[in-house]
Amino acid sequence: MFPVTPGPGAALAALMAAAALPLPLAAQGVDFPSTCAAEADAAVDEGLTLLHNMMYIKAEAAFERAAGADPDCAMAQWGVAMANFHPLWPGTPTEDETARGTEAARRLASMAPGNDLERAFAEAAAAFYASGHESYPARLAAWAEAQQAAHAQNPDDVDAAALAALARLATAPPGPERAKANARVGDALDALHARAPAHPGVIHYAIHAYDSPELKERGVPYAEIYDKAAPSAAHALHMPAHIFTRTGDWQQSIDLNRRSADAALETSRDVIQSHYAHALDYLAYGHLQLGRPDEAARIVDELMAAENHQVSFGGAYALAAAPVRLLLEEERWSEAAALSPEMHPAIPWDRFPQAVAMRWFAKGLGAARSGDPAAARAATVELERLHGAMRQDGQDYWAQLAEGQIATVEAWIAQAEGDADRALALQRQAADLEDAIGKNPVTPGHVLPARELLGDMLAAQGRTAEAAEAYRATLAHSPNRARSLAALN
Repeated sequence: MFPVTPGPGAALAALMAAAALPLPLAAQGVDFPSTCAAEADAAVDEGLTLLHNMMYIKAEAAFERAAGADPDCAMAQWGVAMANFHPLWPGTPTEDETARGTEAARRLASMAPGNDLERAFAEAAAAFYASGHESYPARLAAWAEAQQAAHAQNPDDVDAAALAALARLATAPPGPERAKANARVGDALDALHARAPAHPGVIHYAIHAYDSPELKERGVPYAEIYDKAAPSAAHALHMPAHIFTRTGDWQQSIDLNRRSADAALETSRDVIQSHYAHALDYLAYGHLQLGRPDEAARIVDELMAAENHQVSFGGAYALAAAPVRLLLEEERWSEAAALSPEMHPAIPWDRFPQAVAMRWFAKGLGAARSGDPAAARAATVELERLHGAMRQDGQDYWAQLAEGQIATVEAWIAQAEGDADRALALQRQAADLEDAIGKNPVTPGHVLPARELLGDMLAAQGRTAEAAEAYRATLAHSPNRARSLAALN
């Protein structure tokens, strides 16, 4: 589907050379060859640029302007359809997004795309919204296959190639095979970057491709330029932090996420875009890793004080994780145990059991580590209920993560009750599970890594050499984590 590319070493050398050059302002957007009227064509270019930057709300507005300027512009309806599903983001589109996207796809089906490229893109969007799909993953797979076919039919078009790479990333296999699949996508994006060094989608999707412990170094050149390719897009300002979190470069992450949060706030209207909450979660995490708990607390207060957050999984995750992370990273166990089950009122939490689980994990771990095993057991009951909801919803990754959370709480209950062998067995089980499934891109890190907690437990049992091994293993996955570094010093 993609042209044969040189090995990653040669591709990276070319990338590094390109990254050292200034990005021309005129190259920061895309120039899609639509057959729409001039005013609509300009709006399509704007919308597609925003789409590549995953600024979906603003992208939809631009495509709507294109439709208003030229009612016969097929790419306007294509863009609205595309802006209402989010291939790499966890969770599924809301009912409103599905309705808007479906209506745009219906309109698109009645239109005549003006050239073969437009026709291929329209067919890809239609594949997602076609009737008969049993699940969201099935819709995503249908779109991905059609989007890759669009590239095969238009091999010289950069946007077709970029969206095909996105499609491959969105449908990459789970588990250990994902990094291998993403590396192959990265090879193609490295070659594409040499052709279009300032294309925002190429840079953005490369960061996603390399967002793993195994591939992070290949992502650094992209992380260092994305904010220059899209300096006003909140998500583009945030995305390099995915790589800088993997490398433990906390100040870079902090600087970018502050800019991202401010940009999201500046462009929000009736609701605060979820880019804001997402950036603040990463921002607070960075400050914690640099030993700035007061600054992290101020960021969490800022996040929780906002009332009208956009309802999305990204926002829900941040609103659930950030206050929990603050307490656990600082080992404020009794405060964690005392957390209220009531969470931020902007979010319908029954839709996000995987986010709610973090609150109960913190309550359970905090109770177990502050001498209240009965309260910890009550928390595991709630975690089991949430785990069942995740399984029922098909949220397999988060359900596995919840299994690790349950095992961790049970491990520290056993530790509190003097059953050292059972405690270690459960904590090792949790650490192995968490390492196997990895960090989801929506989070800067697990709210407290199970491998690091294994180090805590081994240290508490006087097994200092084994504890040091666990902390070093944690740092191999999450470089420069403050708790593990402190434990080794």
